[in-house]
Amino acid sequence: MKRIVLLLASALAATPLMAQAPKIGVVDMERAIVQSIEGKKAEAAFTAKFEDLRKSIETRQKELETAQNKLKTQERVLAEDKKLELSKDIDRRQTELTRIQEDAQKDLDALRAELMRPIATIAETVLNKFAAEGNFALIVDTSNPQNTSVLFVNPQADVTDEIIKRIDAEITKTATPPKKP
Repeated sequence: MKRIVLLLASALAATPLMAQAPKIGVVDMERAIVQSIEGKKAEAAFTAKFEDLRKSIETRQKELETAQNKLKTQERVLAEDKKLELSKDIDRRQTELTRIQEDAQKDLDALRAELMRPIATIAETVLNKFAAEGNFALIVDTSNPQNTSVLFVNPQADVTDEIIKRIDAEITKTATPPKKP
């Protein structure tokens, strides 16, 4: 990443833009998407689904723990066939719980993508238009610190709030009015 920034900086230095300082901005695209009006609605829908799945998993986890405790506390008094049966039940419940957790994670990932994709598409269009209008030479996305080498950001260079406003305006503009009966 540092190499790319250095290459961009050296390329900019060799261009006529040097007559005026190149305009650089930063944006937190994740925040821009999630904090837009539609992003907040999508996040609420995602959170509701997450809570439903969490409660379901929590219930199954408690059932598994109850079975495990029963085996521990009654191990000495249970007949061998009952212990074996209870052990198999615990193994089955554990396998089921693992599958349910994996399925829930896949469902949540798919739901988040489905809910956020249209907003992200609009956000990208808005950002590109904003960058062109503002004559920016570079806008860096700081959403994921593990993928960027940004060490410092001057708050004046952060354009996230403006992008949020523009996303909301674009969504409002392109929204279809409800049909009258």
